[in-house]
Amino acid sequence: MAEFRFRAQAALDLRHKQEDAAATALGQAEAVFRRTAEQHAAKRSEREAALAQQLTDQQAGIGAALLEWHWNWINGLAGAVERLGRDLDARRIEVGAAQQAWREARRRRLVLERMRDRMLQRHQQEERRKELKNVDELARIRFINPETTSGGVNRGD
Repeated sequence: MAEFRFRAQAALDLRHKQEDAAATALGQAEAVFRRTAEQHAAKRSEREAALAQQLTDQQAGIGAALLEWHWNWINGLAGAVERLGRDLDARRIEVGAAQQAWREARRRRLVLERMRDRMLQRHQQEERRKELKNVDELARIRFINPETTSGGVNRGD
């Protein structure tokens, strides 16, 4: 039986490497997105806590200077929350692009793998066809000339 060789194996190997690289990039993008989401949630919680603290201090009766300091602090936190929200949106877009790149790399690899599988199937069918042809030829020879196959003794006598 002849050995099967997929001529595009080097391309398939390259597709595997490309898919692995895309998967790594996707994982990194998702990790950055998660960190940014955690930072955003933490900063939002910090802002809400600052608002609650300011309300408590205001009800306890604080001076105008301290009240202004609280407002500046809360406005600074609100700006940070807004900036992290924009960063989160940017990271979400990056994750989407990385997912698309991974899906495309995976699709390209699967195309070559399906081609290899079809070619292997054709090769195996061709080898079976050749083997059946050889068996048929052997059977035909034995049927036509039975004396040579039984060592000179004719079994029909």
